Amino acid sequence: MSIASTTYLFNKLPNLRNSSNKLPKDHSGTPNIGGKTLKLLAKSDAENVYCIPAYKIANGEVIMPFRHAEFAASYYKNVNDEMYKRFEVIAYFSKYRNHRLMKKINKVIETHENKKLFTITPEMEQEDTEFDKFYILATELNVNPYKYLCEDSDVDDIEQSTNSWCLNQSTTRGKASDNIVIITDLDGLDWFILIERKNGPGRSQAAWAGGFVDGNETFTEAALREKDEETDIVISTCQEIKMTTKITELPVIVSNDWDPRAKFVEGMENGAVVTHYFFAKNGSSVNGG
Repeated sequence: MSIASTTYLFNKLPNLRNSSNKLPKDHSGTPNIGGKTLKLLAKSDAENVYCIPAYKIANGEVIMPFRHAEFAASYYKNVNDEMYKRFEVIAYFSKYRNHRLMKKINKVIETHENKKLFTITPEMEQEDTEFDKFYILATELNVNPYKYLCEDSDVDDIEQSTNSWCLNQSTTRGKASDNIVIITDLDGLDWFILIERKNGPGRSQAAWAGGFVDGNETFTEAALREKDEETDIVISTCQEIKMTTKITELPVIVSNDWDPRAKFVEGMENGAVVTHYFFAKNGSSVNGG
């Protein structure tokens, strides 16, 4: 990031300098699903579970850990061009944040014997030089990347990424899968069902329900299991309102910069399944139905 870009960003957004990267409770809400009732329960590793308007993730108001925003970009690519463009920008700043953390975490790993460092590839270095381009796109799209650039949470992320479990490094790529739940309500507004993470990196941030792939599980099987282990989502019935469900498997992303935990210096394979609920009054058309 250039000095000029940094100065401009901080001068432009002074009201956000003291904003926390933790999930503010007032970002959650209730979608308009008519006579139906939405009940959410946090389980397992989820501190809480919330329903948050998708645009608050897309415009940077609510930060996500890892490269979670990239799955949103992948899904919206063929669904909603405006949302796709915004999530592409957020996905870039997610990677930029991860690269910053990986470099800092390497300095901690160096203090331990016989531990492998993250490889900062030429491709990653090249991506980081594109900051100005993506910052211009962010301003054009009214996307605020500040929370991904703010380093207030780095100390906790580094501690959580270099604990004893993380320093027991994997010799192969890790495998994980997320379950992305989207609700399109009667007003046409998209909402994400997100958990509040108990642990770092990204402690207290909004994330998809997800986790590691067990044994011979497929990415889809792991995503569905993790959704049931971390959340309980109940939508009551109502004759006046029609609900249609669309399930989409997203392409697996293989990368070396998805997860900054020292355990995964060999990289990750990440899959995801989108469960999208569409609501409409009976007799009306339902998007995706």
